[in-house]
Amino acid sequence: GLRDMSGRALIGVKRIGELDPKPFHEAWKKKYGSDSVQAALMCTAWEETLRDPDWHPYKIIEVGNSHQ
Repeated sequence: GLRDMSGRALIGVKRIGELDPKPFHEAWKKKYGSDSVQAALMCTAWEETLRDPDWHPYKIIEVGNSHQ
């Protein structure tokens, strides 16, 4: 069982709706330079978008009598 396991393990926990800021900082640095403040603002803007219950990442259209 768990008591028989030797060694230590680091267990990370992510919260739903939070983004890892590293990819945003790397993409911003690659495209615009090393302005970490703007990268943080971009990451925050995406987090706010994800928290919006009215935002949907997919567009649903009606074709005939079915929704796609």
